[in-house]
Amino acid sequence: MTKGLSARERRLLAACGAVLLISASTLLAKEFLDRRVNLEKTIAGLEGEKLENDAWLKDRDFLDRRKAWLEKNLPTTESLGRAQGQLLEEFQNGALDRGIKILNSQLPAAHSTANYREVGVTLKLYGEQAKILAWLATLQSPEKFYVIKALELDPDSRSREPLPQIECDVTVARWFKPDVDAAEVESED
Repeated sequence: MTKGLSARERRLLAACGAVLLISASTLLAKEFLDRRVNLEKTIAGLEGEKLENDAWLKDRDFLDRRKAWLEKNLPTTESLGRAQGQLLEEFQNGALDRGIKILNSQLPAAHSTANYREVGVTLKLYGEQAKILAWLATLQSPEKFYVIKALELDPDSRSREPLPQIECDVTVARWFKPDVDAAEVESED
């Protein structure tokens, strides 16, 4: 003979079923919300990427003209070492012609990328503030492909000269067309 469940047992069974249903619903909801958050992050990243790509496409004509200008005007060199020596000599002569003292000079390592090759010169200069600033103004030039990479000016407050004197640490680089062989090697990797 089978006996049915008592009212109390039916309530306990219903409560257990409700707890299992609520637990399963909570786990499913958590999984859904986690996936939703991840998808929203992915969508936000893709929307940002799309905006960036749209900006590049909008500026494509300008960028193509810039690329053509660079290909036409970017100087070439056979030897980065020779180019670096010439750059040092040019800057030393320019500084000395203006009456600027060269306290120290260094040649940072030259390096190449797929887009350009770079040589640099680091100079420690001392002289009249106006002369050094005028000389520095001549360096930044798109036609010569010079770029001032680092600049530190330190006024000399102890100087007895009638005009203000400064000490200047400057690193200037010059860019050249990339080495075709090196660019091909990098693009194959």
